Amino acid sequence: MNLPPADLSYLRERFKELASTVRDFCETGIQDENPESTQLLCDAMAQLMDILDRMETDPADVKNRPTELSTLGEYGLHLIEELSQLAGAADQADLRREIEHLSLPFALWIARHGGEIRNLPPVVNALAHFANQNTQPHVMASLYTCCCEVIEAISPAYENSDSTDPNDPWRLLLLNRAIVATRSHNPELIEPAYDAIVETLPADAEQFFAEGMEQMTIIDYPHHVREIVRRYYLAHTQPKHLH
Repeated sequence: MNLPPADLSYLRERFKELASTVRDFCETGIQDENPESTQLLCDAMAQLMDILDRMETDPADVKNRPTELSTLGEYGLHLIEELSQLAGAADQADLRREIEHLSLPFALWIARHGGEIRNLPPVVNALAHFANQNTQPHVMASLYTCCCEVIEAISPAYENSDSTDPNDPWRLLLLNRAIVATRSHNPELIEPAYDAIVETLPADAEQFFAEGMEQMTIIDYPHHVREIVRRYYLAHTQPKHLH
């Protein structure tokens, strides 16, 4: 599975296509969902794309309006989420996932133009799914870059959440980035991602590196990756003593 482009034309057409598919299921299914709601979402997204298109033609103007861009980004992610929920209500789990995938390229477009990502959960879900659907190290390296872009652009409200919730999106983003880095086989990506776990999520470090060691026995990782995981495991796990 290739990563989708962070391109407004792609986002516009793909959202329209997926909305049409959702509308077909609503019209032919027995669910109570109103097929007109998908058209309203499609129209709203088209209007949003028109606004972002105009902003893109003047990069200097965009940089002077980060708050507006962040608000528009939050709105766009909300529209994607609404459409994915309609697909879920129609019992179309695969279609719902395809729609949620759009959260990543849309968030990256907002980030690359100076906006703040204020709706993180769907973006993290999309990143995790792309990671689970790919095995090639070069794709993982590209996905790692996407993770870093998202991290740099997220709202401080997430970064400072100090949540103990295992599903906290900030926590999951850092853990998923470290997993993606491992699968890239690139030490220059692995070590910074692991350091971020140690520094930012110290309560998760021991279990993360212990599970990493388990993965080394299951999957045929290159020797240099095994050595990095082993080094962090030994440095950040408590030795077990016999009493």
